Amino acid sequence: MKIALVSPHTLPVCRGNSLTVQRLCNGLLNRGHSVRLFNSTKDAPEELADFAPDLMHSLHALQPHAWLLQSGMLGACPWVVTMTGTDYNSGAGPEALQALTDARGLIVFHAEAAARVRERFAGLADRVHIIPQAVQVPEQMTAIREDARRAWNLAPDEVVILMVAGLRPVKNIGYAFEAFSRFKQKHPQARMLLVGPCLDEDEGQRVLAAGEGMDGFSYLGELPHERVLDLMLASDIFLNTSLHEGMPGAVMEAMAAGLAVIATDVPGNHALIASMRTGVLVPLHAPQVLSEAFEMLAARAELRQQLGRRAREEMQACYGCEAELQALEALYAKVLMPADC
Repeated sequence: MKIALVSPHTLPVCRGNSLTVQRLCNGLLNRGHSVRLFNSTKDAPEELADFAPDLMHSLHALQPHAWLLQSGMLGACPWVVTMTGTDYNSGAGPEALQALTDARGLIVFHAEAAARVRERFAGLADRVHIIPQAVQVPEQMTAIREDARRAWNLAPDEVVILMVAGLRPVKNIGYAFEAFSRFKQKHPQARMLLVGPCLDEDEGQRVLAAGEGMDGFSYLGELPHERVLDLMLASDIFLNTSLHEGMPGAVMEAMAAGLAVIATDVPGNHALIASMRTGVLVPLHAPQVLSEAFEMLAARAELRQQLGRRAREEMQACYGCEAELQALEALYAKVLMPADC
């Protein structure tokens, strides 16, 4: 099968979409397909027509649509969309419905997302398919964790809380700061590390201004993906405070690395985490509750290890790459089937 994968971001720009589309590209190539990766922000649309794919699959619904229109390939071969979260959680209007009407298949990551898309785009409900996002699970790593901690100059008694998030309003980073400030008063050895690009200038300025005077906080900017994974292995707690998510790849990678995760109880996060079994879910806008979750995990290393072990087992059992690729191949075959079959 000749497949064009289209994304608004591709490596080396490290975003959720770029990591996902590269994983899919590698997996489909390994399964014998002819695959080419296109960046809808940078590549010329004519290149897609020259490739002449059997099928087009884009990450995100809205951003690649105009590029696909310019290529002249919409209608010439089937288009499948993975809806990653912002394209159905945001207040997209009629242009979203128009774009999605051109798609033969709409992929979402979990049942709650499917229900939301079917509700918002009722006329397209029969095109919605649930294919959970996959994650690579590293080898078990007790010794690696100790090495990683030394490499980042983290003291044995420091409780390290890691956030991996682009600086934009939906990530709700101010909530994390408020809770961490309370926690820090009782745990002076605590550290909070934030990794990610500035995706919204105004929000970036607010976050960095708030963090500048906060004891124990460090903003590390955007790091290569391999460095982020190393930092996960060196940390004690992974934190996600988003207002909403699709299926957060960074949370999945933290769980796969055996890291105890605290996350807001919102769609996308609670699709992944069973609270107090594979992580800890906290309400939105409850800094005292979040601070207490920090305290609970800081005081109980055995609980952190138990949550991390179960999270890793969950990622291995339910979010494997082979299952994702097999489900995609089945959907591709379905949309390529003639309408009268």
